[in-house]
Amino acid sequence: MPHPEKLRQARSLPPNFGITRVWPAPSAIRVPIATPLAAWRARADILHMTTYITPLIAACPMVVTIHDLSFLEYPQAFSIRVRAMLRTLVPGSVARARRVIAVSEFTKQDLVRRYGVPPEKITVTPLAPAPGFSQLVTQPGMPLPAGVREPYVLAVGNLEPRKNLARLLDAFAVLVNQRGFAGALVLVGQSARNSDALRETAKVRGIESRVIFTGFVTQPELNLLYNRATMFVYPSLYEGFGLPPIEAMACGCPVVASNVTALPETTGGAALLVDPHSTPELAGAMSAILERPELARDLQERGRVRAASLSWAATASRTLAAYDAAAHADAVSPR
Repeated sequence: MPHPEKLRQARSLPPNFGITRVWPAPSAIRVPIATPLAAWRARADILHMTTYITPLIAACPMVVTIHDLSFLEYPQAFSIRVRAMLRTLVPGSVARARRVIAVSEFTKQDLVRRYGVPPEKITVTPLAPAPGFSQLVTQPGMPLPAGVREPYVLAVGNLEPRKNLARLLDAFAVLVNQRGFAGALVLVGQSARNSDALRETAKVRGIESRVIFTGFVTQPELNLLYNRATMFVYPSLYEGFGLPPIEAMACGCPVVASNVTALPETTGGAALLVDPHSTPELAGAMSAILERPELARDLQERGRVRAASLSWAATASRTLAAYDAAAHADAVSPR
């Protein structure tokens, strides 16, 4: 576990957790050989692989988590090596696993449709906002990240094509040029191969000075950005769950999101949903929040309720139920 933040999190686990470093580090050897060997040595009851791929064989029942099948829908977002690996190995992984964990009903149905996984074999464990995302009482005196000014529309996520940020730039240009919005668009996320293309789009649309690319921000900075945003917009074309809208809701920020894939399920009736392929529809939803304060307040309240309905305790409980089902061959996983 070489990543410093992951190592810090591991060291803060409760005393009933144990940490075993699995050697060697390269995944090509670690997953098929070293990990099941470590599970055998530990006399594990369950081997839970959290990132799509299971070993060919293990001494105990296996559980695998599948977040989404974006490598099939948007293969261009993956390297050729990773794309080939997932396409080749995921079908066998879900077949070998005693139980499959999906993060949404959408991903569950995708697994059933594409790979023929029996529905009763899949446990849905929705995600939840981290405890650090919440409404701030003393926010006015806190400084925003460098370069960010209010008012602003916020978008969070990797700057890859499936996040549909080019469409957001088009809609934001309508907001500025036709609706008179005087604020900025803040894009939070790690740069991707199309970052330069997004900057060029902003320039062509005449909104270059209004678009702020923050790059990576810390969780406290992101929490503050959610709190101070006029609205949060998530026009993604494909999500297995889509956590940022829930984080925004937990911070009391009105949300506009796509009406496709898992996002209607995730937002639970607490967001304005739009066709992500329609610039007028996206711009119209954003304008509605700006022009109708009562709508913004209603979305804030519904969003807080939706975010509060999701918890990591519930996710943990469903995960434990999946473990119990995997440990008993005739058990049925909760749906």
